[in-house]
Amino acid sequence: MSADAGLAAAAVSVVAGGLLGGAVFALVGHRQTVAQRVGAYVTLRHDESDSEQSLVERALGDRKARKLARSPLLTRLRTEMEVAEIDIGLEQLLGYVVVAILLVGGLLVLKTHSPVAALLALVVPGAALMAIRMRADRKRRMFADQLPDNLQVIASAMRSGQTFVGALKAVLEDAPEPSARELRRAVLDEQLGIPLADALAQVTERMRSQDFKHVAIVASLQRETGGNTAEVIELVAETVRQRIEIRRLVRSLTAQGRLSGGVLAGLPVALLLFISLINPGYVRPLYHTTMGLVALGVSMGLVVCGGFVIRKIIKIEV
Repeated sequence: MSADAGLAAAAVSVVAGGLLGGAVFALVGHRQTVAQRVGAYVTLRHDESDSEQSLVERALGDRKARKLARSPLLTRLRTEMEVAEIDIGLEQLLGYVVVAILLVGGLLVLKTHSPVAALLALVVPGAALMAIRMRADRKRRMFADQLPDNLQVIASAMRSGQTFVGALKAVLEDAPEPSARELRRAVLDEQLGIPLADALAQVTERMRSQDFKHVAIVASLQRETGGNTAEVIELVAETVRQRIEIRRLVRSLTAQGRLSGGVLAGLPVALLLFISLINPGYVRPLYHTTMGLVALGVSMGLVVCGGFVIRKIIKIEV
């Protein structure tokens, strides 16, 4: 058997094994635990001490959920998937990404006959994470844009004699997504015994909304000191509305920079991947010569540095 035939057989074996393993992993990961199903509707806290865990998680005693929660990266990824409303589970997503990496890496090795080219398959998890993050950020922007109107409804309900929790329930009747989903989680958390300020703080953390943080502070002050909460909520709504206008202006002014950063970071890698698949002989010196490998490493480093510099320039906190 020739070397090329052996390499092809090995690559096909790896790809076939990856497909089989990914399918099994996806099927196994499809089974959700009780804590995961309940977690779609309420907030489960994953602290190390049982005394600091929520009543729901202590009652369920889900060891798998607590073990997963110890990984900050996986916890953050699961939160991003929940915010982005991605229906598949985390285990399934990881299985699909692994299968895609094996497929792309094996195809690149077959085309270029260089294991270095398989490193381009790392574009797959990067692209998946970017897609999830973009979708989650879009949901967060929608939540921020809907916040002033929701606060106005809360203020009106409190002026009519409702409590803060009752005003939140009034918002749920007509609030669009994703505001309805997040506020419903806060209301359910409060009904399960979690302090309202903590439940609203969870929404603030999930939505990364500094504007909603003021609402959590107002709820805490209203519980401890009382006062004219409706008037304060109206002032917060007006402030949030002005901040949203400023953020929209900044976003429109930095649109060209954001587009340039995306093109700078994505176009070279995408072209190299495309040319490696359709015309591997053209990029053969990059993978099989010392100077080519050095040039490839330096160019990738420059692309990453350029992307970070552009991101630093266009990132303006409001």
